[in-house]
Amino acid sequence: MVFSSHVFIFAFLPLVLLGYYLLPRAVSGQRLRRAQNLFLIAASLFFYGYFNVSYLLLIAASILVNYALARAIQDCRQQGLVKLCFILGVLFNILLIGYFKYYDFFIENINFLFHSNYALKHLLLPLGISFFTFQQLSFLVSVYKKEEQVEDFINYCVFVLFFPQLVAGPIVLYSEMIPQFRDESRCRFNGDNMAGGIFMFCIGLFKKVVVADTVALFVDNGLAQSSLGLVASWAVVLSYAMQIYFDFSGYSDMAIGLGKMFNIDIPYNFLSPYKSESFSELWRRWHITLGRALSTYVYKPLGGSRKGEFRACVNTFITFFISGLWHGAAWTYVLWGSIQGLLIALERPLRSKLAKIPHPLRVFSTFILFALLATIFRAENFSQLGMVFSGLLNFSNINIAQISALVLDNSFDFPTAVDIIYLFGLLAVLLFVVLRCKNSKEMLESFRCDSKSLAFTVFLFCFSVIHLSRGSIFIYFNF
Repeated sequence: MVFSSHVFIFAFLPLVLLGYYLLPRAVSGQRLRRAQNLFLIAASLFFYGYFNVSYLLLIAASILVNYALARAIQDCRQQGLVKLCFILGVLFNILLIGYFKYYDFFIENINFLFHSNYALKHLLLPLGISFFTFQQLSFLVSVYKKEEQVEDFINYCVFVLFFPQLVAGPIVLYSEMIPQFRDESRCRFNGDNMAGGIFMFCIGLFKKVVVADTVALFVDNGLAQSSLGLVASWAVVLSYAMQIYFDFSGYSDMAIGLGKMFNIDIPYNFLSPYKSESFSELWRRWHITLGRALSTYVYKPLGGSRKGEFRACVNTFITFFISGLWHGAAWTYVLWGSIQGLLIALERPLRSKLAKIPHPLRVFSTFILFALLATIFRAENFSQLGMVFSGLLNFSNINIAQISALVLDNSFDFPTAVDIIYLFGLLAVLLFVVLRCKNSKEMLESFRCDSKSLAFTVFLFCFSVIHLSRGSIFIYFNF
């Protein structure tokens, strides 16, 4: 089930909220929090199974095995058995995600290198498997390091399954979520939290279905061409930079808003990354919880920055190489992650010289480089990537009229001049928004439940609902 769908907005969410806040009328005392958590688990399983009911068995098995191993790691007194359970847990999670996400990728490369003909399985990727597997793996590591305590099974299930963050993050910590699910003061309806949650949800919904899905049309139409001229190539690059920004920030806002509706504070995962003046800063603002997890479980165990500047650069590169592979089973993802890591590694020894460059130029160059690299992330193969990149400096083929092919949506056919003004005007407005306007966190902090905010929220919601028929999923649902 997708947040930006009629069934979620008009059926699932209202019914879950109603059931959740009616429980205090039927249950009281310490049993209330447990009943609400059980209700959230059941709702989240329905949410997940709505996509493909067969994968309920997969996520159930993942939860059962990880919980049992976490318990064994915590309760076992023999260090050898503790270590064995930890190794089994790591292998289980790696093999689980490896089979479903990387099996065909591995076999394709074996067939290519050795001219073999092993059959591909064409497995349907389980929704959110990268997120719930990484979250549980990080929990096992924390238990092994005695940083977290395993509690009862219901708390563990609600930690993994809570539907606002189940399929695309953020990757939350047990210690930052479970105290909230135990807190009895969060059991009952809170008007301020509900109003703030609806406000954030509507901001995210607008970002996704109105903004991201609109510029996605330009990207999809552009990549469907057999060749691209100079102007169209840059239009595709800039459009995808805006699509992935508003798509992911939209999801993050909606997740936070949904959490607020249940009196749960989900960590911010996206804070104005295009305002950054370096790649290292950008990745501290983009997918914040993934960066936290990679730093904790990859970068620091490799040695971090404790063993000198050169080793820190190598560790940075390795971390982003793994990040690229985590995002997808394709060499384009590996290339994307590797270049990101290389640029951040190079920033370390050059930071004193880079600091002398004027701030606006650093922000602009960071954005352009990221937009170019995001094209690698989007491209389905290297042939498609080459088509876009070959047009970026092709001054002999400006072909400005090709913009009409990018804007075409089979509904209206405007003159080329109008299409050009529309596309680049929209991109200019979006660029101004991401660079100069308040982000969602700042908007929520200044939110007041008054008539002005109500009118703004209603406008966002109504305008978004009109666009719901597009029905596209979030980009990060693919991971």
